[in-house]
Amino acid sequence: KYYFDNIVKAQTEATPSATLSLALSFLDTYIKRMAYYESVNALRKITNGAPSDTIRDGFSSFNDRIMNGIGNKVGDTSVSIANDLADDLSKGNATRIATHIKTLDYYTYGGFNGGNLVILAARPSVGKTTIAMQIAQAASGDRNKTLVFSLEMTKKELVQRLIQSTGLISQYDLVTHNIDWDNYERALDMVVNNDLLINDESYNIHEIRHKIVSSVQIQGVRMVVIDYLQLMRGANVRLSKNDQVGEFTSILKQTAKQCNIPIVVLSQLSRDSVRENRSPQLFDLRDSGSIEQDADIVIMLERAKDSMGGIIDNKIDMWIRKNRAGKCNFDNPIRLKGNESYSHFIEDNE
Repeated sequence: KYYFDNIVKAQTEATPSATLSLALSFLDTYIKRMAYYESVNALRKITNGAPSDTIRDGFSSFNDRIMNGIGNKVGDTSVSIANDLADDLSKGNATRIATHIKTLDYYTYGGFNGGNLVILAARPSVGKTTIAMQIAQAASGDRNKTLVFSLEMTKKELVQRLIQSTGLISQYDLVTHNIDWDNYERALDMVVNNDLLINDESYNIHEIRHKIVSSVQIQGVRMVVIDYLQLMRGANVRLSKNDQVGEFTSILKQTAKQCNIPIVVLSQLSRDSVRENRSPQLFDLRDSGSIEQDADIVIMLERAKDSMGGIIDNKIDMWIRKNRAGKCNFDNPIRLKGNESYSHFIEDNE
């Protein structure tokens, strides 16, 4: 009633000073209410055991949310968006990150696009980490700064895998310290660069999100890989595993869209496809149906089989089961052939 009376009074008086005074009064109240809600939200997070990064995130974005609330723009016109798109096209500004797996790039029209949440799923020990690191290395080799979050392996183990993938240094050489240092240096030149960043310390979804946003803004990161989804942790341990995974994929999709980068997330598959002797499908994604819902692209891997159903050594089949802006290969898999150490794959055209 107080504000209604003041609106009527300001309109009746119709003086600039009265209108300005009323506007400032509204603004003061709005900011105070927003600050109150943010404080209550922070206290709730603290009570639920949220990490400090999550709480800090809320306060760091507080001013932006205030400015968005004050502003009167509800969206961009389609004309301005079309003009921005034309500028990008005419300048050749590319947001897609090539995987260097030729057929996969064909189906995705050049690779993973900015804003994409990409799920790479497989049963354990099929090769999803190897494929993910191969894609990350290829992207960084194209001067696309790539950040890898390794929740399962240490950063040294991942770099060892990259070195092994060259075929110049074997796992046995690394374990026994029987190193040909000339080959070691050649291997480093082939797979290691300053555009590939690896983090093996972050597990909490909110910490990971904070680091993604910061790395994009500060270091110019253009793609993120997370290995893997089911090992991530949330702030609320009381949630079921399904609800937690749903929260993770929702946050990661929003982050990919906000930062305009592809985020590739590795995920486990259920045992059903192996037990039923069939190729994996979307419903085999483990722990939550929201993985399928939030993902733009879902890629699945399985061990390749011969015509009799027997496993073929060092070969895997890749299926694109969902692709919002491209094609899927429902009938014929992309067959990949691994080297002797199973640390690098190429397409098998035999």
